[in-house]
Amino acid sequence: MVSLYISGQNLHNAPTNNISSMKEKEMGNKRGYSVSDLFRLKNVSDPQVSPDGRRIAYTVTSIDEESDSCHSAIWLADGCAEPRQLTHATGLNYQPRWSPDGQQIAFLSTRAKGPSQLYLMPMSGGEAVRLTRLPRKVLEFTWCPDGQTIALTSRVSVENPSETPSAPIVIDSLRYKFNGEGYFDTSNIQIFLLSLHDSVLIQLTNEPFDNAQISWAPTGDTIVFVSARHESRDRDTVSDIWLLRLEDRSTHQLTNGFGDCCSPNFSPNGREIAFVSTGYTSDTAGRNNHIWILNVDGGLPRCASSDLDRSIQAGPASPGSVPAPIFWTSDGAAILARLHDRADTHLYRFEANSRSANPIIAGSRSVQSFTVSTEGTIGCLITDQFHPPEVHRATLHNSNLTKMSNFNDGLIEEIEFPEVEDIRFVTKDGTTIEGWVIKPLNMKEGVKYPLVLDVHGGPHAAFLHSFQGSYPLALPAEGCAILQINPQGSTGWGEAFARAIHGGRGEVDFPEFTQAVDHLIAQGWIDENRLGITGYSYGGYMTGWAIGQTDRFKAAVSGAGVCDLHSHFANTDNTVQRFVEMGGSPFEQSEVYVRQSPLSYVQNITTPLLLMHGADDLRCNTFQSDQFFNALRYFGKEALYIRFPGEHHGFRQSGRPSNRFAYDTQLLKWFRKWLGL
Repeated sequence: MVSLYISGQNLHNAPTNNISSMKEKEMGNKRGYSVSDLFRLKNVSDPQVSPDGRRIAYTVTSIDEESDSCHSAIWLADGCAEPRQLTHATGLNYQPRWSPDGQQIAFLSTRAKGPSQLYLMPMSGGEAVRLTRLPRKVLEFTWCPDGQTIALTSRVSVENPSETPSAPIVIDSLRYKFNGEGYFDTSNIQIFLLSLHDSVLIQLTNEPFDNAQISWAPTGDTIVFVSARHESRDRDTVSDIWLLRLEDRSTHQLTNGFGDCCSPNFSPNGREIAFVSTGYTSDTAGRNNHIWILNVDGGLPRCASSDLDRSIQAGPASPGSVPAPIFWTSDGAAILARLHDRADTHLYRFEANSRSANPIIAGSRSVQSFTVSTEGTIGCLITDQFHPPEVHRATLHNSNLTKMSNFNDGLIEEIEFPEVEDIRFVTKDGTTIEGWVIKPLNMKEGVKYPLVLDVHGGPHAAFLHSFQGSYPLALPAEGCAILQINPQGSTGWGEAFARAIHGGRGEVDFPEFTQAVDHLIAQGWIDENRLGITGYSYGGYMTGWAIGQTDRFKAAVSGAGVCDLHSHFANTDNTVQRFVEMGGSPFEQSEVYVRQSPLSYVQNITTPLLLMHGADDLRCNTFQSDQFFNALRYFGKEALYIRFPGEHHGFRQSGRPSNRFAYDTQLLKWFRKWLGL
């Protein structure tokens, strides 16, 4: 275990070995959730159903406390048999993909101690064989329908082939960095073709553009991909659908500025391509993603999902990463996709020609990912507020779920979960706001409890019916309630709802948080003198905003927040999206940027504030917490600032385990001190 010390404090001040013996708040044979349970949780992901529908391959990631890192392995669920582990090498082994005949699985691995490369494993037994030795990691890959070739993508450097880390980086675009990836060099994502017959690897694209989200035509002679090659790509979010014909390696543009296209997929007859896009060329924040169908021979796309005022969940999380997919049914009659509806993510069937849509898997839960076999078996990842994601099986004709993995069942059986009560109220302008309160364990009649308001990020995101773990469960175990609501700006309640805060962040949504807190206080069991607030990313922004507007909160924790919208414009990796929804750049809307920046109200703050930030955050740059802390201390305010070296914006989900543990531990410590837990 690596310990982190700041100002003489050991941030990892609780031992993490022998975690099973740590049973805080004992209640019979069960206990409350602890932040140390992080080290026992298994992250199950990426279910891939075999072509015959009988088996599901997936990835399981575990924490190795000794090395303070994560390791992942490929597992297999096979009917009624116990799941078995297919890969045993250390490092990361992930992205399993079945060969068309189901006899082999290709996957990515870091087992060679370098960037992720492609490996092939026979299902009949034997060791995995390494297929690529590229200087950069393989990003995504897909099998050709003939099973003899694999298309893949990787970055190719043009001007710096030596890959020297200290070489100068030449920047000539607004898109020169991305959180978690760092600053871009002169490389671009290119498409390669690997022959399994003779192991020959050919680079198919060479243009100075990123080419990603690859998918094969059923004939195996054409690849569809996504690329932004237009002149204004530096200042918009547009990406187009392109074809690459293997016969002559020629590329052909199918869409022309049709918004932020992603996740293309050929129909079974190869005549059409389904893809996802908002359909807008700019001002896309908070817009609904829709399914579009495009004829390969030309013409405008037609929409297959616009009758629902909800957003399709698809596309990549970062440049070059594997996109969340959509799938055609084997008869070409419909398209399967995930749909974000209020606090749930459902699996829906969208008819290709009638524009009708029906849920396949719904309910108060989240379908985090899925695949489907030719004969209609669905492998999917399901989670709810009391269960971490696990692999489940269903079919197109029978949506009853069969659980196929149980990696976290033992841990969950130990835990006494708090009661979660849904809340709903109507704002002064008539808008209905929904959320829930996570109540303290073992509540007693007549006792008033502290409350922490938890604010989600985005702002165009939402609290979902999915497992959160962490402090939202650990605080109730210590006798503190948690309030989570989805105010205007949240996704899942329609496009107008999500876009309602454009030009009015803080000013539009903060009154809704205030009303939600008052709504709970009126029930009589909340101690209004022990209110706290916390949030991460936009939630960190809202935390800073709130304590500059009111002194009702007695403690605050801001994670990776923004305090100065003007400097955020220059220091974030998504400037292109952000300045549009602010009504223009800070040079055009200076008064708005100053008025809506928490830093402008720093002299009003009386609430003790803990700031925590990853030092390598390129989404909400650590400069934001630097500014806020400096201003707070200059004016003699109560503040503590903790920086996490080497961590990016998403480190609370994918950073070093010790730092993830330290974040939650310090949050709990702060609220214990100031709210008297």
